[in-house]
Amino acid sequence: MPTPKMIGKREFIQHTSQYLKWVEEHGKELIITHQNKPDLILTKIKPKTFKGMQGFTKIKINEDINKPILPGYDEW
Repeated sequence: MPTPKMIGKREFIQHTSQYLKWVEEHGKELIITHQNKPDLILTKIKPKTFKGMQGFTKIKINEDINKPILPGYDEW
């Protein structure tokens, strides 16, 4: 497996569109570092992976948007 490309956060911010295009075209991971330590990974989602993610998030319509989704989170 090839070593992923690593760049600093500042470099990524200054040339974001170039790095997004690089990941899209090459399909390889891009590791973004902060103070020389890996901090973020940018990767292309493969169609099979994306299909498996469907249904991961759900939008509920006509419900109270202020109601907690998880039980117990309304009790402090």
